[in-house]
Amino acid sequence: MLSHHDRTELAKIERSLELSDPDLATALREGRCRKPRALRTALLVALDIAAVTLLVVGLVLPDPGVTLCGIIAFTGTVWTHVARHRL
Repeated sequence: MLSHHDRTELAKIERSLELSDPDLATALREGRCRKPRALRTALLVALDIAAVTLLVVGLVLPDPGVTLCGIIAFTGTVWTHVARHRL
């Protein structure tokens, strides 16, 4: 059991957290945890590597279709990273 002083201090901390970061306070209160991002990050890195590889192969080969696919794939990965970091 907490003392009156400890409960008062805890209430101050809770109010401070609620004001500074309401999303974190709600997540802590409800017991929700964020989804792990490791799988999503690994997938994005794999797509980045595939897009860069496709672009390099397209630039080495005399086929403009492969180069165009590499440019489109690389552009898509850039958009994905920008959208991910804006959230």
